[in-house]
Amino acid sequence: MNSTSLKGSWKVATIMGIPIRVHFSWLIVFGLITWLLSSRYFPIAAPDLPIASYWVKGVLAALLLFASVAFHELAHSYVAEKYKLTIESITLFIFGGVAQMTRMKR
Repeated sequence: MNSTSLKGSWKVATIMGIPIRVHFSWLIVFGLITWLLSSRYFPIAAPDLPIASYWVKGVLAALLLFASVAFHELAHSYVAEKYKLTIESITLFIFGGVAQMTRMKR
């Protein structure tokens, strides 16, 4: 396994027997998306709502992005396992995610 991609990452879940990890760089994306949506976009799009609702929606949007990238990588992993490739883990980074393959099953 490539240990450099695991440095600075935390296991957050296991789905289909595959550990899902989040690299610390993803927290930058989470914070930026939450802040930009909560302080810039939502107040213009819906000016009559309370400020707290903007922040809740910003966090939910960032979490949905996280979920969609994780789902995308799980789809890659599902197909890889159908072709007898072993997926060791999925790591989500600032620019997306990567599924780490180890070897072919015999």
